[in-house]
Amino acid sequence: MRPRTPLALPWAAGFGVAYALLAVVARLTVIDGQTVSLVWPGAGVAMLWLLAESPSRQLRVLAPLLAIHAGVVWATGAPYLVVLSGSLSVTFQTWLTVTLMRRWCPTLLGAGGTESFRSPRTLARTCGAAALGSAAGALIGAVGVWASGSSVDAWVPQAWFTRHFAGILVVGCIGHLAWEWYTQHVAPRARGGSRLELVLLWAVSLLALVAIFVQPLPLAFVVVSLCVWSAARFPTYLAAIHALTLGLGALVLTLAGLGPFASMGDPVEAAVLTQVFLVTVLLTGLGVGTLSDRIDELVARTARAQERAAEQATLLAEMTESMGEGLVVVGADGSIERSNGASRRLAHRVRPGVPDSVALTALVELVVNPDAANTGALRAELGVGDVQVPLDSGEEIVLAVSRAVLPSRRGEESGSAVLLVLREVTEHRQGLRPLVSFASTAAHDLRGPLTAIRSWIGLATEDMDADTQTYAALQRAERASIQMADLIDDLLAHALAEAGDLVPEHIALTGADGMLTLAGALLGPDDVLEVSGELPAVHADRLAVRQLFANLIDNAVKYARPGVPAVVGVTARRQGSRVVVEVRDNGVGVDEHERTLIFQRFHRSDAVRAGFRGTGMGLSICQTIVHRHGGSIECLPAEPGPGSIFRFDLPASEMVVPLPESSRSGERASA
Repeated sequence: MRPRTPLALPWAAGFGVAYALLAVVARLTVIDGQTVSLVWPGAGVAMLWLLAESPSRQLRVLAPLLAIHAGVVWATGAPYLVVLSGSLSVTFQTWLTVTLMRRWCPTLLGAGGTESFRSPRTLARTCGAAALGSAAGALIGAVGVWASGSSVDAWVPQAWFTRHFAGILVVGCIGHLAWEWYTQHVAPRARGGSRLELVLLWAVSLLALVAIFVQPLPLAFVVVSLCVWSAARFPTYLAAIHALTLGLGALVLTLAGLGPFASMGDPVEAAVLTQVFLVTVLLTGLGVGTLSDRIDELVARTARAQERAAEQATLLAEMTESMGEGLVVVGADGSIERSNGASRRLAHRVRPGVPDSVALTALVELVVNPDAANTGALRAELGVGDVQVPLDSGEEIVLAVSRAVLPSRRGEESGSAVLLVLREVTEHRQGLRPLVSFASTAAHDLRGPLTAIRSWIGLATEDMDADTQTYAALQRAERASIQMADLIDDLLAHALAEAGDLVPEHIALTGADGMLTLAGALLGPDDVLEVSGELPAVHADRLAVRQLFANLIDNAVKYARPGVPAVVGVTARRQGSRVVVEVRDNGVGVDEHERTLIFQRFHRSDAVRAGFRGTGMGLSICQTIVHRHGGSIECLPAEPGPGSIFRFDLPASEMVVPLPESSRSGERASA
């Protein structure tokens, strides 16, 4: 029963023949004095037939269905109006049921999906569609029976509804499960039963069915427990066949005059109750089966998630083990929870010949609580976060230490763990001091002769005619000397930023004494500094941070668009143990291919080289300051432009200082 678009002729013919045969069998159940059958299993075949056909070609099913039904019912002696109403009833009922199923259950085969009844929700919606379709069909059929002159009582619409609803659920649902069973992969139960258990189930079920229906006591409910057993241990399709067998067995035994339902005097009532019993048994099996399918799906999904988590954990472990930086996770109680190979190797250099746990504990103690003499506070070549660690051999190594507070794990109230990242920078830090010393000495020695040159040029031009070529040449020489002086000043600033003494302290960015208030003095009378409320404080060197903001704000003013006042906006947010700061301007901006080059020494972008003066050292100094504080800086485009955004991060201050009310009153402060 594989669906096709359009449905192949052999399949369509097969559905038509199956419906005709079942219609003939159903008409054999008409009892004397009645015009309608007691059962109608063909309703399920009609539903499957239309469901297997393309939605755009439904007439290819509905028209033959109408003709076949009318022919069979007319050939078996039904009145003309019953033939007409019955044909219209089945056709409309089938169309309505399938339309609702396609709308409500898009995962079903024939409705756009690739599965059968896999969840209680899908089963419930299918039952709802079948109930509405059967109710509409029962109404049309009852009107036809009444119009034909036959006697009509309350049992006529009830019997009509019951037989079609039972036919859709019994034949239609089991047929749909078979469709999936033979065309799709159906996984076995996660904890399914064996073949021996299946044989035992069938043997017990058949014996129980016979035992229940050979005596008059109302013990039919016992069969329900057997359906639960079947659906819980075996696939839903097999459980549905088991429930169908029990229900059909009960129906056959009832028609043979056996069982609790046969004691009822009216055969119509007996048939209706037997079909209700059949539907109840089947829905019990399907309900438990779909619920078990859902549980199996969740179990399989959980297993797949665990496999993926295990793979990711293995990958993460391999990545951390291959890293050159040492990683140590310190628990809230100070214990070492995790470490990688690089951290263990560092630890054994500090404490050789001891177990990993002892060596790591000693290393963590040295980097978390270092002696002040081994940090950047007293060692100019060390940056913020650098720690000099003495070894037993008498040597020393320098570790760049950064830390991040990890999120608290669920269920733990003792505090958060801390991740320490240890990177050995011994050679780099040791090489900085002589280089910086040389640069500082050279720059200082150059300033004396340059000052003398500027003084002699000034004296030479005092009594000289401004229109002469000599005066113009001396003016060019003076401008060159000024530019050289600026370059020397920048070299000194860069040397200080790269290896000067750093004394980290609590620094407020906003407020009357905030760093931005001091840096705002660089703005012109028409320029504007915008600060978005109270900004988090940082823990850094005061002189270095002042130089950082001064350079960025000075760049914003220097590279403003001609005729447009500079507008500088500053925002900051706390992110873990860092403060992320963004400085935005409305200047000429930076081309995309130069956003990383501008941080190189002496580099000036093409957009500013011709029209703006400068040495190309300002942003390099900014990068050095940020790097020494363990952060990074980048240039981003302003959206919407024009302009640029400089984003960098600094260590956050754990000290909370309230901001004065006067500095919170406005977001715009002009210099």
